Amino acid sequence: MRYLKNRLVLVAISGMVALASCEKDFLEKPESSDVTVDEIFSEKLKAESFLWETYSSTVPLGFPVDWGRHHGMYASMLMAASDEGDYESSWVGANNHNTGNVSTGYNGEDDFGYHYKGIRDANIFLQNIDKVPDISKAEKQRLQAEAKFLRALQYHELMKRYGAIPLVDTVLTVAGEIKLPRNTYEECVNFIVKSCDEAVMVLPDAYPANYTGRITKGAALALKGRALLYAASPLHNTGSPYLEGNEELTGYGNYDLARWQRAADANKAVLNWAESAGVSLVTASADPKENYRNAIEKQNNSELILVNQSQGWWGAWWPMFGQFAMPRGIYGGWTGHGVTYQQAQQYYTADGTNQVWPETGPRGEFQEKMEQMEPRFQYSVLYSGAKWNDEVGNRNFYKTKDGAWFGGAPVNGVGFMRKFLTSANWGGGQFNWIIFRLAEFYLNYAEAQNEVSPLAPEVYEAVNVIRRRAGIPEISPSDERYDTQEELRQAIWRERAVELAFEEHRFFDVRRWMIAGQEGVMRGQFTSLNLYEQGDGTFIYKKEPFETRVWADKLYLYPIPQDEIDKGYIKQNPGW
Repeated sequence: MRYLKNRLVLVAISGMVALASCEKDFLEKPESSDVTVDEIFSEKLKAESFLWETYSSTVPLGFPVDWGRHHGMYASMLMAASDEGDYESSWVGANNHNTGNVSTGYNGEDDFGYHYKGIRDANIFLQNIDKVPDISKAEKQRLQAEAKFLRALQYHELMKRYGAIPLVDTVLTVAGEIKLPRNTYEECVNFIVKSCDEAVMVLPDAYPANYTGRITKGAALALKGRALLYAASPLHNTGSPYLEGNEELTGYGNYDLARWQRAADANKAVLNWAESAGVSLVTASADPKENYRNAIEKQNNSELILVNQSQGWWGAWWPMFGQFAMPRGIYGGWTGHGVTYQQAQQYYTADGTNQVWPETGPRGEFQEKMEQMEPRFQYSVLYSGAKWNDEVGNRNFYKTKDGAWFGGAPVNGVGFMRKFLTSANWGGGQFNWIIFRLAEFYLNYAEAQNEVSPLAPEVYEAVNVIRRRAGIPEISPSDERYDTQEELRQAIWRERAVELAFEEHRFFDVRRWMIAGQEGVMRGQFTSLNLYEQGDGTFIYKKEPFETRVWADKLYLYPIPQDEIDKGYIKQNPGW
């Protein structure tokens, strides 16, 4: 977040280093130059700076930027560990998941303990903000609401991955109880909802433009809506868990339709708030592709509810975002992220039908079929022959008749991920990592409402709001492709796969829907469309496999790290 990045001062960082420890010998250290809690909360500027650092340690960033803490999936993005994409190099964290190489010692994506660093920061702030003399009571309440939200956001990020976790709402010390067991799944959901409800009562609808990235009422409503959607989903809202054991930690232990109703109501509340607060889908251009691009890339656009803008331009060696994210040969990219044939098949053609690909064909057919794809595909995927941006121009990648890869190839998929990145140039850039944008909540609402009131008109309308902006035909109950609850459910899932592609939804969606084990989702053969130069200089394309992926049902939730289990007070997830 640009605002937070610019406002961060060294006193907050120093305070974080000192406060991160709870060792007794640290607490008994003699006076030194270390920044103390009392000093940090002695005046407004220092206390606010501590909160901005708490933002930094709690707001997710899905772009890979370094070799240390994982952002995305260690040197790659999370999309490369789902059916959305692939990273052709084998050493990145995504391939741990694609090969089933996840263990209690390493999962290739998440740092369990880092979440609790953010939670501790939020608790320190909440426990000490009332000490600050030069902040009004009303402003303290707003700051407290932000900290409650940030803590709840970290709990949701933990729950997506691990299920129920220990809830900590105070600053732990060595003098108190620090060996806390996992709360139940229901208790964790209720804690997040309560935190969001309390924040909503205090937070404003918006801040001035120079406060980009700050928590608003809409963000709190959005977190509540997303958390309740996850909680209502088949992975958790069931009496038949994916594996036996510790059912109160992996879900509710029963099914209740009322949970879908809570999710529908919470996500409708986001839409209602957006209408009153001037938050709306980006639709200004006559070109649907441009509208979608602006919704993703344009800073401070009307659709964004919460984004992380802390990732600015990369240098030659630091941060590593450019090297990890860009395709080979574009702005220093090392490999780039391939978009699988499976993901490409989620997109529609511009007329709303499914694209059909023969096993092989001439290059002209390849180009024609690619150009028939809908606007969101045209923006999101760089296929051979397509344009990256005005500076780079069109790119061709294929295997030459001499057997060498040309133009950035090979790519495992139909082309490279282009979404997020087209505004880049050698001179600089600013990128949105999207936490919440409005389009998600139309689809969240449609999904939940279809479970409560199958085929209701408001379900179709919520989906069609997204499709109209995308420039593809609307769906209706009179169409036999969408006239049952299951067909409409599948249409909503597909719309999520397209509209929210590469934004770290699909990886978790296929788990909460319990479809990850299906062929072509997180298991089985994955496919590319590759171009080959022939001896006479012409080209053909081939549909061909590039990888066979592994899935086990225990992967529906990550294992709690073994070093936590070894402490003897936390139960492990089933299968681990």
